[in-house]
Amino acid sequence: MKRNIIGVAILLLAGAAAAGTGVHTTYLWHMHQPVYWPDQSTWTPGRYETVYETISLGHSQNDETTIFSKPDRVADYQWYPKDALASILDLSEAGAQISFAGALIENLNSLGVSGWNGGIYANNWWSHYRTAHSWSNTAGDPRLDLVLVGFHHAIGPLLPDAALRMELACAREIWGDAWGPGAQSAGFFPAEMCFSERLIPALVDAGVTWSIVPDLHIARACDGYPWTANGDNTDAPNPADQLNPAQANWTNHTISRGVTLKVPYPYGFTPHRAVYVDPNTGLGDTIVVVPAANAMGWEEGYGLFGTGGVDALAGANDPTRPMLALFAHDGDNAWSGGDSYYHENVTGFSHAAASAGHTPTTVATYLRHHPVPASDVVHVEDGGWVNADGDFGSPQYINWNWPLVDAAGNFDIPGGWAEDERNWAVLIAAQNRVETAAALLPAIDPAEVAAPTGGAHVGERAWHFLLAGYESGYMYYGAALDMEIKATLACNEAVALADPIIVSGPDTVAPTVWLPQRLPWNPGGQGGGSLWGYPGGNGVTLPSDFHVWTFVHDVSGLARIELMIREDADGTNDLATVHNETYAGGAGVGAWSALPMTVRTMPTDEPWPMSEIDFTELPTHIADEAWVEVAGYEDVLLDYYVEAEDALGHVTRSPIQHVWVGSGGGVTPGGDVVWTDPDTLVAGQAASLWYDPVGRVLAGAASVLAHRGIDGWQQVLDSPMTWDPDSTAWRLDWTVSSSASTVDVVFTDGAGAWDNNGGADWHLPVEGGVVETSPFVMDGQLDMSADLVSDCGASRVWVKWDEPWLYVATDMTSAQPSADIFMMLVDGTELPANAPWSKAGIVVTWDAFLASEGDNGWRGWFDAAESTPPAGRFDHAAGAVLEGALHLDDLYPGLRPAELVLAVGAYGSADGSVLAAQCPLGDGDGNLTTAADYVPIWVPVSATDTPVPLAVSAVPNPFNGRVVLSLVGLHDGPAEVTIHDAAGRIVQRLNAPAVGASRAVTWNGRDARGRTLPSGAYFARVRQGDLVAVQRLTYLK
Repeated sequence: MKRNIIGVAILLLAGAAAAGTGVHTTYLWHMHQPVYWPDQSTWTPGRYETVYETISLGHSQNDETTIFSKPDRVADYQWYPKDALASILDLSEAGAQISFAGALIENLNSLGVSGWNGGIYANNWWSHYRTAHSWSNTAGDPRLDLVLVGFHHAIGPLLPDAALRMELACAREIWGDAWGPGAQSAGFFPAEMCFSERLIPALVDAGVTWSIVPDLHIARACDGYPWTANGDNTDAPNPADQLNPAQANWTNHTISRGVTLKVPYPYGFTPHRAVYVDPNTGLGDTIVVVPAANAMGWEEGYGLFGTGGVDALAGANDPTRPMLALFAHDGDNAWSGGDSYYHENVTGFSHAAASAGHTPTTVATYLRHHPVPASDVVHVEDGGWVNADGDFGSPQYINWNWPLVDAAGNFDIPGGWAEDERNWAVLIAAQNRVETAAALLPAIDPAEVAAPTGGAHVGERAWHFLLAGYESGYMYYGAALDMEIKATLACNEAVALADPIIVSGPDTVAPTVWLPQRLPWNPGGQGGGSLWGYPGGNGVTLPSDFHVWTFVHDVSGLARIELMIREDADGTNDLATVHNETYAGGAGVGAWSALPMTVRTMPTDEPWPMSEIDFTELPTHIADEAWVEVAGYEDVLLDYYVEAEDALGHVTRSPIQHVWVGSGGGVTPGGDVVWTDPDTLVAGQAASLWYDPVGRVLAGAASVLAHRGIDGWQQVLDSPMTWDPDSTAWRLDWTVSSSASTVDVVFTDGAGAWDNNGGADWHLPVEGGVVETSPFVMDGQLDMSADLVSDCGASRVWVKWDEPWLYVATDMTSAQPSADIFMMLVDGTELPANAPWSKAGIVVTWDAFLASEGDNGWRGWFDAAESTPPAGRFDHAAGAVLEGALHLDDLYPGLRPAELVLAVGAYGSADGSVLAAQCPLGDGDGNLTTAADYVPIWVPVSATDTPVPLAVSAVPNPFNGRVVLSLVGLHDGPAEVTIHDAAGRIVQRLNAPAVGASRAVTWNGRDARGRTLPSGAYFARVRQGDLVAVQRLTYLK
């Protein structure tokens, strides 16, 4: 049923008296494995393979045997979540949500019924889930809410509407097969948490009343969102999306994924409503959007998690409508898929939260007690969670949608190619052909699409194959293994069924138009992240002209494709009207103008030689690209959509989208409150900073301190400011750190009053900083410069110091592959402590340790409080060795210890396991407490204890677009900087500054002739006189 957007409420859940106080907390554990070979089944013709057949016949290059036989994953898919919930049954409302993609349910059914691998999956593998689902909390809601997720884990916002609806219908069909009869969940978890308000009508029609969304995309849609290029690592929000009101209080939470989350509280941690307006009618559909706490969710999924993050929000909590901290992450990967997570973290955190006055609950119970008012409507910007490396919540979903590029890797919308885009073109062509065939056949039964029986007709089988092609992992993993052909396999099977039907009757289906794409996202504004080479400071200022492109297909051919565009009169999308959201428009928006789009045929094969691509199967059909460059607009809000007409006169209109086009003038980092001289700070140079307190919390303060740090609040100092009568502001004069890329600053009177820019802080860009990045490449391979410090026969330990970095490595992970391995750093004290991770025995109190969990491969650094990740610069990898690197001044700020020792120990995976192996060999008493158990590591007490050697480091590394090489240990005079390929050939010579012990130079991934080089390993070589330093680089296009 459609509802008017203005003043109409929907009943979500029966209201009841509020239960509990404090911040409410809950979980979402996401489970998924795809169809690994979406081709015609050999064993069951008429459907695709499930994993047991794929393993048996060896069709896929993925190692499905290892994937499905990991002990923790076997338990994840059967009993771990029930165990976790059983441990918190004493908490009255406590529970969790879980999402199982339909493809995973199919795969587990195939393994369970077959008795594969000794029967590690029961034929009723789902029984523990049904048991936990049957447990009720005191509100009468299931302790385990089995929420809906798309059947094939597709990126919903990029799907054609018909495909999205079929994904949801099939997910509903298989829900009962796994979880049994009865009412199905009203909740939804979007794959990769990728959400758009365009999903809402399909979700409502599928019976969904609430959806999890990333907190980030409510935050970014707030007026005044505190974007920084090197904090967000993605484009700035487009002002057309910033429709939510400005907020006063913001978190500033940097996570080990490499991104800083800034979320307003309580606003960004409170469920709201979102609305999608039908552009044809002006009527709206609404659902509740439940923000997932991305920063806390990441950390809660990667280590033992305390209540500190939730406690920090509590002061802003309203008990009548409390905040809900939802920790959402994979439940079958890394640490969050392991024994310690389900058996220690969940019960530990939940009981600690309850003891601190918070309320562990479920989403359904929260909404039962705290229904969202009909008037509480927010805008949710497009985008997914920050967990996807390189995407970081991009509003363009770039991990599944990288724009078109030329052979050199430069963006080329009119003539370029990208594997993701080619897959979408193949899918759009197949979508149109399957829909056209289905229109000539009896009504589609989603049950027959999900699991075709002998009675399924051709259209249902065609849909069955097509949906499998939308699997998000086929694009996320790019050209790895055989991923580049899997969408094509599915589409070719689908059109082989559809095409004979198409020729038997009339075409009644309009063209299929993929969601139009835009580059840049912020024309005339700011860009950041992987698209633009990870710039710092204010990012890249982008041109006002922009491209729009899409893929279009129709079985009868295309007669017309146009971009329809109109201007908004006042530059604001007024939420009190629907004029910007409808094709009809109204007061405040102009008339539509039509821009003809250029059409080109997309190549079915690789357009130029690419060693990483191996198209062993080409698509039968591929959609055309349609593109246009939009030029001549500045400082204006535009609405636009694509209109396509086929040869028979059938017309498709895409959804209306909005873009603010700026003038390319950039942004002011400090505004009118904070300013500097020079305007852009320079590393290593003198600078002045002013703070104007008028109208702010420190107005009238007798004294002001600048609380400042660099690069994400490292090297923090409190500096007294002096009053400057000429500027009528507080002033600080200082020398900017030579390693800074950003200065972070807030202000205080020293007596408890703070001005932190509404929680966003001030982050001032710095030019010329020599970033102290690790000189050690973390790839799981031993650094060949490392020194062997302990040889224990079956395992060894290596160490390397490269001021100010310490490198440690061991091969004990190979000698003890199923054990939990700990590399423990101790400052020479002899204070005893219990072994970490609830292991048996005693150790010496550690300063930090690097751990690897044997049964699931998770690894990470922990600090002295056993929290992960530690504050500061830590890195690690595992492969042939477990290796790690850390910045000594981050671990020991101020003064380093006079002695540092290292021990490596192996324990069984279960709690209470004893020490099974160690290096050094020690005294064999089962503890790590004596000098014999540790090997000394010499490091200088300060950097002045030894000359700084010539060294070169790189950031980012791996890189895309450009890399900054930082050179240290030079004397005045020129230095030769050359880039070599893997064969040792010089491909580029770089010009470095001629003076200074520390210098920086940038390489853009091109050779001496200006050509973009292919992805791969390269080496930066610095030579000055007899001194030589080399840094390995990994270039990813």
